[in-house]
Amino acid sequence: MDIPIYLYKYRSLRTPKDKLYTGRIFTHNEIYFAKYTEFNDPFDCNLHISVERNFVAHKAKLRELNPNLSDAELDVKTRKDLQPQKIRNREKSLRSDINRINKNVGIFSLSAKSDDLLMWSHYADYHRGICVEFKVTNSKLFGCDLSKVHYQKQYPNLSVYDHIDLEWTKRYVTTKSDAWCYEKEWRILYRETGYQVFPAEELSGVILGARISEKNKKLVLEWLTKRKCKVQLYQARECDDRFGVNILPEC
Repeated sequence: MDIPIYLYKYRSLRTPKDKLYTGRIFTHNEIYFAKYTEFNDPFDCNLHISVERNFVAHKAKLRELNPNLSDAELDVKTRKDLQPQKIRNREKSLRSDINRINKNVGIFSLSAKSDDLLMWSHYADYHRGICVEFKVTNSKLFGCDLSKVHYQKQYPNLSVYDHIDLEWTKRYVTTKSDAWCYEKEWRILYRETGYQVFPAEELSGVILGARISEKNKKLVLEWLTKRKCKVQLYQARECDDRFGVNILPEC
């Protein structure tokens, strides 16, 4: 997996609350790990639970899982497993396990792109906000593993035979609709939600939006003066000949 050297977080400066939380990234080295229910895509982290209701196929799967059972015992277990109420109970149990896991998983989302027009509009107040640059070190950020988001049309599929372990959970929470593929998203999964402190040196740059106000530009510069670690300042500028922005260093 080819992990980018830099990853980006788009931020708005529109409201006092936006300024407070964005400012703390610079002044307190704080980032927020969100619950999946806080995402702007209500379909994010959805899944499909599949149950094989075919007698022969179900029995064959049980034989793989229970090689010591006799043919007669497998017949009995298959009939029992395929009872409608039994299937509903299994689905309910799986969803309960998933909800329990999700309750404790914090997710921090970033993008591999700093110049995407849609993301500047959606997450950085129509180019009036900023984009924060973080430097990846030894394929990790904040000492955590990075997981690339995969985009597809179908929900992740969970079979009633699957074991819900860490690897399955990672796959589940890093799968999104292909409608969002332009975001080039990466995620950090953490053991809890809420604010966490990150190493100051991993905030490497900040990009001012192409339409940021002078007042908000001044505010960002004030935040930067309070940091001990050097942060590169950039300015997004509208292109003259195409729909796009250039990210240029500010002297």
